[in-house]
Amino acid sequence: MTTAVGRSESDSLASRVREFFYAERVPYGLALIRMLLPWVVLIDGGPRWFQVRELYSSDGAPAPIWEAYGMTSGLPILPAPVAVAGYSLLVVCLIAASIGWMTRIALIAAAVLYLYFIPLDMISTLNKYTVLSGHALFLLSLSQCGSVWSVDALLKRHREGTTAAPARHPVWPQRLIQLLIGIVYLSAAFTKLHTPSFFAGDQLMYWLLTKNTASNPLGDRLSMYPALVPISAYLTVIWEIAFIFVSWRGVGRFCALTFGVVFHLMTLGTLGLIVFPALYCVLYLAWLQEADVVRIAAWWRRRFPLAAARAAESLAAPPVARWIGWCGPVPSAAAFALVAAATAVTAVELEQRSDRYGERRPDGRYALELLPEQRVDELLRADRRMRSEDKVFAFNVGSSMIGGILANQRNTFDYDEEVIVQCSLLVPHEDMWVEINLHNAEGGIIARHGQFAPREFTRVNHTHRFGEGLPPGDYRWVLRFDGQDITQRTFRLGSAPPAVSPTTAALIQ
Repeated sequence: MTTAVGRSESDSLASRVREFFYAERVPYGLALIRMLLPWVVLIDGGPRWFQVRELYSSDGAPAPIWEAYGMTSGLPILPAPVAVAGYSLLVVCLIAASIGWMTRIALIAAAVLYLYFIPLDMISTLNKYTVLSGHALFLLSLSQCGSVWSVDALLKRHREGTTAAPARHPVWPQRLIQLLIGIVYLSAAFTKLHTPSFFAGDQLMYWLLTKNTASNPLGDRLSMYPALVPISAYLTVIWEIAFIFVSWRGVGRFCALTFGVVFHLMTLGTLGLIVFPALYCVLYLAWLQEADVVRIAAWWRRRFPLAAARAAESLAAPPVARWIGWCGPVPSAAAFALVAAATAVTAVELEQRSDRYGERRPDGRYALELLPEQRVDELLRADRRMRSEDKVFAFNVGSSMIGGILANQRNTFDYDEEVIVQCSLLVPHEDMWVEINLHNAEGGIIARHGQFAPREFTRVNHTHRFGEGLPPGDYRWVLRFDGQDITQRTFRLGSAPPAVSPTTAALIQ
């Protein structure tokens, strides 16, 4: 009996795994990814065509990743004309894959070429979203994403004269893309768990205030609410860990994907990222199910019946129906090869005529200009010491903290109320003795409070509670180190003297 039960449970688990990977569905989600992903890749990869000679060819200055690991050889670095032709073929294959023309061949060629060019330039091309895009292109090349919403499907349907529903295929390539996203999130969460500065809010705060990638209009505004920074850090890690476990069905799928879309769109406004959020929002289409498409189509037909009827009529008899009939697999492949070859040859000729290095100039090749000796000495000198004020990121006064960050900033306090003075330091800095001193309005020192700040510290806090010894009025907290006053914050203590207790009044009398 026990053996039978164990075998039944094992068979049930195996059947669920088979159903998970090999259930047959119409690949609507993969088709949408195929249509959109190439354009996301071209946002960053398209402009690089003009620098192929410099970045990816032996005529330029490529920075292959294997050199960073001390390896003397890796992938072959091609001459400039061959590299230009290969990169142009990559662009052609991406566009062909998007419209679904010779889909399988286009995706295989795009994945191979893209994964070849990426590691040749580890300085600017090799990054998280290019690696993720390369994996997604490879997984798409293993799928049947061209069987729906593509030129190939249109040619096949009209060549065979059928209007049957799209064929169903095993869903395992879509599952692999879903698992890829979930595992990337899980790995990112584990990395953040070992990065204390992420939860302390330092990294997020610096990202909000810098504009290294693009303009981030929300970054400056959100940096004014420091309590949101650690809260966002913890929510991000929780979501990244839970994503792979809850994103498969029902409410969990809706919540995980909704939070993900909002999160990635917020990185556009707060961190200035462009390609990264676009890539993830496209890959989220891997969670689009066949039932979702059926419901959306039914809603579309009810809401816009005229437009739906015209779309169905156009698909049934497209304007190009006159020549679709004779365009079989062989003519289509020949046309694809002709377009690819013509594009590569034209691209090589145009790149040669652009004369990037000035080889055909009357004055000869461009030459690097030597820096003036004064500028060289300025760049190489090591006797300059960082200014003391450049070691301070922020100096604020408040009354509450969240995740080690001062959550509020105030300039008015009452007696017997806890006051928190926080100094945020920029790293790297040396071991420091930091003073946070209390001054009156005239500049006289009322109290000194000093503490040691090791080189790994990013914050120094001082907690103070005012008793009855000071009259109400204006005071200042002054930050001091390196033998000088660096900055200060003015605040007001109370609006009236504190009430004297009966016991104190009796003692005074």
